[in-house]
Amino acid sequence: MLPCVLPRAVSAAPSLSLTPLESLLCGLLDHACRWMSDVDPQVECEGRTYSFSQLCRPHGPSALRCEARIAGGWVRDKLLQLPSHDLDVSLSTLTGHNFALFLQAYLASDAFAATPLKAAMDAHARGATAISHIGKIAANPEQSKNLETATARVLGLDVDFVNLRKEAYEGGSRIPIMSFGTPYEDAMRRDMTVNALFYNVHTQQVEDWTGHGLDDLRTGLVRTPLEPSATFEDDPLRILRCVRFASRFGYALHPSIAACLNDETLREALSRKVSRERVGIEVDKMLAGPDPHHALKLLAELHLYPAVFELPPPISTQPMPADGTRPVAPVVVISAFFDSLVRSTDAYASLYLRLPPSWLAQVRDAPTAQRLLWYSIALLPLHGCRVSQGKHSVWAGSMTVSDGLKLGNRTTKDPVNCLYEAADLLRNPTLERFAPEGVLSRRSRVGLLLRHPSITRPLIDVALPTSLMAALLAELVPLVDGEGVRHDEAVRVLDTYAAFWTYVESEGLAAYAQSKPIVDGLRIAEALGCEKHLISRLLPFVVSWEIDHEHVPASERAEQCVHDLQAAWKDGELVPEAERARVKRSK
Repeated sequence: MLPCVLPRAVSAAPSLSLTPLESLLCGLLDHACRWMSDVDPQVECEGRTYSFSQLCRPHGPSALRCEARIAGGWVRDKLLQLPSHDLDVSLSTLTGHNFALFLQAYLASDAFAATPLKAAMDAHARGATAISHIGKIAANPEQSKNLETATARVLGLDVDFVNLRKEAYEGGSRIPIMSFGTPYEDAMRRDMTVNALFYNVHTQQVEDWTGHGLDDLRTGLVRTPLEPSATFEDDPLRILRCVRFASRFGYALHPSIAACLNDETLREALSRKVSRERVGIEVDKMLAGPDPHHALKLLAELHLYPAVFELPPPISTQPMPADGTRPVAPVVVISAFFDSLVRSTDAYASLYLRLPPSWLAQVRDAPTAQRLLWYSIALLPLHGCRVSQGKHSVWAGSMTVSDGLKLGNRTTKDPVNCLYEAADLLRNPTLERFAPEGVLSRRSRVGLLLRHPSITRPLIDVALPTSLMAALLAELVPLVDGEGVRHDEAVRVLDTYAAFWTYVESEGLAAYAQSKPIVDGLRIAEALGCEKHLISRLLPFVVSWEIDHEHVPASERAEQCVHDLQAAWKDGELVPEAERARVKRSK
């Protein structure tokens, strides 16, 4: 977990420990601002030439006509002694694009060439371009991009430039009107106090305009600069950002946040006013972050689950489970169990330590698989719920992922859907389930099951350790009792899964999950004289034969397999006689 307490040396007005490149960047921003104020240089912008004084907005009592501050996440992370690579530079009197043009002009000026800073950059930033091409991102209120931003790489660092701003909402519009603001106004419009800190490159000091940012960073508290209702009404997505940051850093939510969310209006605003793409981005950061359990627990406690994981309209009007409820409480318990398993904590050690170490290790060492399992846990309330999609019915959870969170098919929807199906395929995997049947032995039946595409599909990061874990977690849901699980019953479930994994491992069956049949389909059709449409039904028998005949020398396997298949075909053991001829469709 990331640290939640500042180093003891940090005072009420802390200084930052900058890398050499960061120090050079801050010096460059300071020099450029002073040069603009002293020289009143000119730049070409949109086909015309403008002086600094023409583009500069009126300024206050500061001696510098344009001040630069680094804002937000970079300041927070530097104080927490965490790596941070993206810098947001806020300007007092210039737009971001205009400032970047003047910065570029300064780097090309004789004034800069004569400074010790130029020599220092040449000595310490070799190979790093002073400033790259300047990109301009225009304001687009409909996409929640309310102010023009300039982007560039400066000394190899990714930098965004934007002016300090304040927001005003008029009438019933949820899109704010942006204008130049003061550092205080800019800080108060941000989502959290810990994200509202500035680093003034001229004074080399951290500025806490909200009056709470530094204290909240020390004590580990998520608090909004304004009253939470005002902050959330401006942009309801900030509700989820507060949850995400609390889970990321292990912080507590200020009591005022939970209190204001008792108002159902704010929760409804999250569903109505925020695009599902933005919700999906926040959810994905939560579940791929350092503490998904904390995030899911907060979503449940704040009654945000329906707004986040609900089916999107009009799908949400389709039939739900028979009892009409989708309880969230089991999610918190199951996520606590999985969190304990992943982190090797004591909370559920008496249970998860019954699982084979080799299985635990493969789950713990696979962040991508853990992310998918967290989604399967988050969607447990939708287990068994199907909705109509055209002429078919599909699992509601897959629609929540694709339409409700707008996440990618390959990265999220398809693998999570596989885990849902695997939970049914692998449910209660007692070895008695796989008793010999026809030409199939127990060993070959288990081996063929592992080849099912919902259990093993490496291209989308689905493999037995993950799919078997998804099945285990789903099977624990009925055992949730209060804030835990019924221990003795859970022990029996875990022992069943442990025995299945041990059997697969001891028999070496994982090797067959993706193996290529030793006899191809065309040779089968030729050897048996069967219709080609039967090949897909016969190939599993080829694999099962190989699973049961490891003792046959490799050089002889293909021929022996064909011989045995021919005998089984002749005896009617593979495909019943009545099903061997292609059925012609009636006209």
